[in-house]
Amino acid sequence: MRRSLWLLPVLLLLLTGCSRRYYETPQPALIVLKSPKLRYADMGFLYRGESRIKIQIYTAGRPVFTLSVGERICLDGSCMSEAEFYRKFFGVAYPPGTLHAIFSKRAIFGGEGLLKKKGRSEQQIFEPGRFDIIYTFDATSARFRDRINHIVIKISER
Repeated sequence: MRRSLWLLPVLLLLLTGCSRRYYETPQPALIVLKSPKLRYADMGFLYRGESRIKIQIYTAGRPVFTLSVGERICLDGSCMSEAEFYRKFFGVAYPPGTLHAIFSKRAIFGGEGLLKKKGRSEQQIFEPGRFDIIYTFDATSARFRDRINHIVIKISER
């Protein structure tokens, strides 16, 4: 009898392990990510967690692009700092947390220029010579466009 009492907690630990759920249930979405160095547009999945987001884009049923955004940004397994990612793939220095906020459908740049209209939020951010951003988002979609740096990010959840 005593032997079976300690067996139950051990079995529970083995079955659940020390596993942690980093992401919620995957959310299917149409994802467009265009910059001078990145060009992806197809159906994929958004995996959201408390402090990280993973984006996978599929073509013909196979993942062709994986982007993880957390403390560091990982592109197809190659990780770098957020500032380095922005510089390398976008050619501009955005504030920390910008990409995470876009994929979370939250305000960017500390809410600068935020206008709310009928369940939809919009931000227009302009800094001469650096960026000219129009960003709109609601519960199911986000559209980010930087006209100076030729960057487009669109998310339409299904």
